[in-house]
Order: sequence, then C-alpha cells, then structure tokens
Amino acid sequence: MNKVEHPDSIYELIRERATSMNCKHQQESGTSILIHDIAIELHCSDELVLESLEFAA
Repeated sequence: MNKVEHPDSIYELIRERATSMNCKHQQESGTSILIHDIAIELHCSDELVLESLEFAA
C-alpha cells in the first residue's frame, strides 16, 4: 500500500473529527469506535483515517 500525499490540514481535520467521534462513542457505549465507522461517517477510506491518526503521533 502506498501512502497518498494529502495536505496536512486534511489529516488534522480528520484526526479532530475522529477523536470527537470516539469520545462521544465511548461515553455512549463504553467502547472505542471502529476505524471503519469513522471512515463511513467522514466519507473517506479507512486508510486515510489511519494515516491521519499516525500523522498526529
């Protein structure tokens, strides 16, 4: 799998939304949200969500 180049702002936006969605999901159900569920909600690929989270590390 090749990493696709995206502007840093895209990674930041996805990371912020993913973090927010995960916090809400944890409060409601007590478990972390699935990467795939985040991708579906944000209309992007699982890989882009993962790259965004790696970008933050």
